[in-house]
Amino acid sequence: MNIALLFGTFLILMALGLPIALTMGASAALYIVCCTNISPLIIMQQTVSGVNNYVLLAAPFFIMAGALMESGGISKRLVRFCMSLVGHCTGGLAMVVVVACAFFAAMSGSAIATTAAVGAIMIPYMYNNGYDKDFACALTATSGIFGPLIPPSIVMVLYAVNANQSVGTMLIAGAVPGFVMVLCTGLLAVFVCRRNGWKGTGHFDIKEVWTSFIDAIWAILSPLIILGGIYSGIFTATEAAAVACFYSMIVGLFVYHELNFKTMIEALGKAMKSTGNIMLIVASSCAFSFVLSREHVASMAASAMLSFSSSRIVFLICVVIIMLITGCFVDASPAVMVLAPILAPIAEQYGVSLVHLGAIMVTATSIGMVTPPLGMNMYMAAQIGNRPIHKVIPATIPFIFVTVIGLLVVTFVPQLSLWLPGLMHT
Repeated sequence: MNIALLFGTFLILMALGLPIALTMGASAALYIVCCTNISPLIIMQQTVSGVNNYVLLAAPFFIMAGALMESGGISKRLVRFCMSLVGHCTGGLAMVVVVACAFFAAMSGSAIATTAAVGAIMIPYMYNNGYDKDFACALTATSGIFGPLIPPSIVMVLYAVNANQSVGTMLIAGAVPGFVMVLCTGLLAVFVCRRNGWKGTGHFDIKEVWTSFIDAIWAILSPLIILGGIYSGIFTATEAAAVACFYSMIVGLFVYHELNFKTMIEALGKAMKSTGNIMLIVASSCAFSFVLSREHVASMAASAMLSFSSSRIVFLICVVIIMLITGCFVDASPAVMVLAPILAPIAEQYGVSLVHLGAIMVTATSIGMVTPPLGMNMYMAAQIGNRPIHKVIPATIPFIFVTVIGLLVVTFVPQLSLWLPGLMHT
């Protein structure tokens, strides 16, 4: 009865369209008031203790770094470099979107930021070169999902905190799954472009490649500094986030000269808003997790799952289905924070690595960024491209299909997510 009240309230409030942070906090508070003799002050204690975590500093720093990169001229230099490499090929502009999003994802850690930064440049350019408008929006929205996978990843940081895993390990674990998604998206994009005869623009010029590379070198160095520092042990993931933030500011102000006091304050304001949203979700999820723990939801779910099947494959299939469905209705961050405390103990019962579980969960919820009805990347791309959302959705379906295939590869080939973390600890 207590669990029914908790989840019933959660589902009703979510259906009413309340923010996810308020939904989780209100559900936990109602449970405490109606089903326990505990003081409601426990809710405030749990929320405060939940965000009082040094490791969580990585999230706002990465958000801030992404905002500074977006405003500091980095995205357009990355696009120019990618254009020089593959823009002349058949479907070259589509390939530019995929490659540029992969580069930007390796700096921002955010799906929305990746979609917005690259889409603002490439969607109008694709329109002007004869590409289908809905295809351009769908491709950009799908390429944005690399953000939560390719390190640094804000969602991976949140999973690491909730599953009690190393942040550095989880960041590195998303690299190969991220490139699996890049490969799946890129292959489909090239196939569609060849079928429709969408040519590239210009011709390959080694001089332009070199010039654009030199212009973009400071942007390209950013992920190398972040990941190289973590991988080599020079600094922790949290320190790497602070370094990324400082580096982005220096490059934008003194190298590219596209950041000034006004634009920097605007970028930091956007970062503060995003940080506030995420920290509210983190705080309320801690209260919600406290209630789940008190009701032994994880152990009951584990017992139910084990009684249903002792097969590790069945468990992994169930995780994929649960996360894909959840991603349709809930953003990646809260979905991971709510479900990680439930699924992690069950995964251990089945002998599934929690690092591998994190890669599966983040990959699946990332796909949710392009699946209706939530699909935030889809709405962002449609807004940039000035297209009605009901026109973009059909163009997105083939990309959803291939990314789900990529998800299954990540799920059933654990070494894709465990290989790099294994190297890091040897």
